Amino acid sequence: MKISLSVISLSVFCLFLSLSPAKAEEGRAHYLGNAGVMVARGETKVLFDPFFRNDYGAFELVPEEIESAIFEGLAPYNGIDAVFVSHHHEDHFDPNLLVAYLEAWPDMALYAPQQAVDTLLTAAQPVGETVLDRIHGLATENGAEPVEVQAGELLIEAVEVAHAGWPSRNTEIDNLAYRVTIDKTTTVVHMGDADKATEHYEPYRDYWEARNVELAFVPVWLLLTEQGLFVLDEYVNAEHEIGVHVYDRVPDNPEDRPSDFDGLDIFTAPGEVRGLQ
Repeated sequence: MKISLSVISLSVFCLFLSLSPAKAEEGRAHYLGNAGVMVARGETKVLFDPFFRNDYGAFELVPEEIESAIFEGLAPYNGIDAVFVSHHHEDHFDPNLLVAYLEAWPDMALYAPQQAVDTLLTAAQPVGETVLDRIHGLATENGAEPVEVQAGELLIEAVEVAHAGWPSRNTEIDNLAYRVTIDKTTTVVHMGDADKATEHYEPYRDYWEARNVELAFVPVWLLLTEQGLFVLDEYVNAEHEIGVHVYDRVPDNPEDRPSDFDGLDIFTAPGEVRGLQ
């Protein structure tokens, strides 16, 4: 499912949210691969789940040219302020790549579940003090108080939402749903591999209602199931959702997709861009 960036650009604008060029320039969401996205608003840029090397034979890897551009700080992937990791599965998280990126860019911070940080510190290459100072492990559990961190122009909030497959599998995995507000202007949500059971969301009803969300990046199974759609409408309540973590066999062309995908906005081709409202 690889197509040229020129074709991607054309198809993106055909599917583009109805925004003025000025608004599109102010806020952008760039698809990297699987659940990996970059969100940019003005000079502030953040990455979600950008570094991984295992596609499990089913999902989109970040193309080598995009990964290299991120590491080299080439536009549009320059000036990254923070990286967020939802959980420590290998299709979201590579500890050695993360450490290498932190070493390359000393002004950048990492936020991840404490479980993933523990994995990083034991599995990755030796981590220097200057890197350790910028690694923030977020310890939480379902039903606990939400995490809230103010980091410069970023308001970082997170709650634990069980990994998909609960309660029969992946129950040992700490999965964070992030809510990040950029420059006091744009709030986005990245849900990692969130499960669709309402039990994970009801304890945070007040949390979800407390802030307007312009855009949510949600695992596609939430958009394809009645229970998932209920969770998005009842709790997350974003103005718009984009499905990520899509199987790589799903066609890029919306007209070629199964009818279940009718009307859905999903990321399938790395390099796609959407504007933010």
